[in-house]
Amino acid sequence: MSEADTRRQLTALLREILEDQSVDPQVDDSDDDIRGFDSGAKLQLLMAVEERLGIRLRSREVDGLRRFGDWVVLIHRRQATG
Repeated sequence: MSEADTRRQLTALLREILEDQSVDPQVDDSDDDIRGFDSGAKLQLLMAVEERLGIRLRSREVDGLRRFGDWVVLIHRRQATG
């Protein structure tokens, strides 16, 4: 799976969580740049990644995620290593 595929997966999950199909996060977008992406939505995204993609993330990994691109890189790396 490519990093672009991972980005599409995360974008789809985020749109579902925010109930807004117009959300189009860019890799440089911070949490504040994404309309509606507050701490509750971040937790929901974390749970969705774990449940739907089967990837467990540690708290310190999640704490370091500052931009949407950080999510993409971390998830892509974890998908590649299984």
